[in-house]
Amino acid sequence: DEWYGTPFKTMVFKAFLNYSLLQAWFPKQAAIWNQPSWFLSALTFSNMAMPTILRRTAALSKLGLQKVFCAVTAVSTLQKLSFSNTARFRDHNIVAKGMEHTLVWNMTRFHPISALMEMVMGVVAARDVMLDTEEDKKAKAEPMMYLAGAYGALMLRATPLDFNDGLVRSALFVPLYTKFLAALHRDARSDSPSPLTQLLSSGPMVHLGSLTFSMFLLHAPLSQLFFKKSVATQIWGGPMSRSFFPVYLFLVLFCSHGLNEYIIKSSVVQRFAGDAARFLTASTEGMLQDN
Repeated sequence: DEWYGTPFKTMVFKAFLNYSLLQAWFPKQAAIWNQPSWFLSALTFSNMAMPTILRRTAALSKLGLQKVFCAVTAVSTLQKLSFSNTARFRDHNIVAKGMEHTLVWNMTRFHPISALMEMVMGVVAARDVMLDTEEDKKAKAEPMMYLAGAYGALMLRATPLDFNDGLVRSALFVPLYTKFLAALHRDARSDSPSPLTQLLSSGPMVHLGSLTFSMFLLHAPLSQLFFKKSVATQIWGGPMSRSFFPVYLFLVLFCSHGLNEYIIKSSVVQRFAGDAARFLTASTEGMLQDN
């Protein structure tokens, strides 16, 4: 912001939104500073709604859970379809559509309500697994089928139909990937897990999985450091070339390992987080009850 000549009052406002985790509610400010932190903003709101959602979900049967899953998927897809038709949106030329369409797109991909709908899908899937009968547990799960379907759906973006990211994600990828995770869990509990399940539960893959949150936080700041013209020019004299990209990936992995091992797993950080959670729990007890 300093290099861009942003006014001081604007920087203070951005700092407030960033550190209060409110930026996802403001489409023009959703990607300020560390862009991935918009998700933490949306996640905070979604977590506040979880006590009520979990109680309602726990009261549903398997059939009810399936209905909720289909309904939430339909609402999420309808919102993306509405944007696609309104803005005549195509993902590859969004920059040329003007600021008003960009802001509507930010509301589509950043808004906490959209994140809440996808979290509800995950809650419903988890509860569905919990209600498995003995017959359900004996049935052979096929995680590879759902995984292939989820990533195969991404190929629709390369077809002449020109599906955009929002539509493919909501209508196909998220539902299929959610089914994949549920099938993977069922397969892991079986007597003979599939090779895919064994691979994903191996030590190296589990360790890489533990780095995902750190990588999510660090990949954008590091990419700006090396590839964003206004920043890289100030530091390196210009953006790095494409040949530097493998080095960038290694740095993301390396720094994520350090963040995970020495900060996230730090006893000091965990003690502080635990104290903060207990304080918030005591201060808000009963606030999210239905009655």
